[in-house]
Amino acid sequence: MYTQYWDLQRLPFENAPDSDFFYESEAHQEAAARIGFAVETHKAIALLTGDYGSGKTLVCRTTISRLDPNKFKAAFVSNPRMDALDLTREIAYQLGEDIPTRSKYDVLHAFNNLLDRHHSAGRHCVAFLDEAQLVSDVSVLEELRLLLNYDAKGHFLLTLVLVGQTELREVLHPIPQMTQRISLSFHIPHLAAEEVGSYITHRLRTAGGTKDIFEADAIERIAQATKGNPREINAICDMCMLTASLSGQDMIKVDNVVDAAGERA
Repeated sequence: MYTQYWDLQRLPFENAPDSDFFYESEAHQEAAARIGFAVETHKAIALLTGDYGSGKTLVCRTTISRLDPNKFKAAFVSNPRMDALDLTREIAYQLGEDIPTRSKYDVLHAFNNLLDRHHSAGRHCVAFLDEAQLVSDVSVLEELRLLLNYDAKGHFLLTLVLVGQTELREVLHPIPQMTQRISLSFHIPHLAAEEVGSYITHRLRTAGGTKDIFEADAIERIAQATKGNPREINAICDMCMLTASLSGQDMIKVDNVVDAAGERA
């Protein structure tokens, strides 16, 4: 790995959603604040959308890491391609209840009891459904909506955070019973061109770096090539750092970016 060459403690541009690397651009900061508000005020449904690689999952992971575990219990479903019953069981499992049966009657009763127990203990439950645009069966979303019918004295026992690419809004459009319960909606744009340099510096500093190793022209070319998409920025920067280290360079130049971007074309 190139970490020793660049005097880093860890790889700075991994695309895994690590909340340590959360870069609070104006948009990402607002997204985290809005989702956090929806959870903390026990809203029914919140909607977070953005293009692939825009940082949606990282916003959610960061939000979860900031929740008080004594007051909240969170589930994060990264693969929603299940039928409604298995999806309910998966959410329940992550909230602390293994429901072995596939009897709909028993699953719903067990789920309701689970929410009641958390509520009695002073904890609010929240379920993050990532890549929700992949739920192609509208009936699955309808069943999820019905889970919100469990309440206590008019307060929702579960907050559902739907996370997905831009087309998720179209998926939800035919379900007015669900869209009417969306109390908060936010779309994450790509980073502005002037934010790309700060983003790169933030990732390097978080990885233990102390030097600026990307030339200004290289950063400008990265912004152009990626259009501010964080996942694409990570991929190109990662390759640039590798190739520059193999060439014995002390700075990353435009040529490195051109070559790395060409490999992804």
